[in-house]
Amino acid sequence: MSFDEKIAEQIKNFENLPYHKFIGLQYVDAGEGFAEMMLTVKNETMNANGVLHGGMYYTLCDLTASAALETNLPAGHFYVTHDINVSIFSSVSSGTVKARAEVLKSGKRMAFVEARVYNDKGEMLAVGRLTKTLLARKPK
Repeated sequence: MSFDEKIAEQIKNFENLPYHKFIGLQYVDAGEGFAEMMLTVKNETMNANGVLHGGMYYTLCDLTASAALETNLPAGHFYVTHDINVSIFSSVSSGTVKARAEVLKSGKRMAFVEARVYNDKGEMLAVGRLTKTLLARKPK
């Protein structure tokens, strides 16, 4: 399978998951070691104060980091989120938010990824630092 075919399959798989559909996740771009995703701020993703819920920043960082890691994941492996820290700098009440994640380092057992979330104006809203544990799939 070519790299482009792998990315096309990844996009289809990510966008078709029920939770991703519910939050309106859209795959924007991906390449070797990076991915970009976005979502539109809507009532279902807001908190009681009328701004994007903090958990949505976490979700967007985690999913975009996962997509970035998928671009160079060793065959026969999968990953789980081992640790995540998200710092939110600013809120947003409308429009879209876009995340870009980059794999900083990937080893045999661990991967380190950074994800940044931006508003429509390109202003950074949040940054996430993630550690993913890489695991070999067991034969069935």
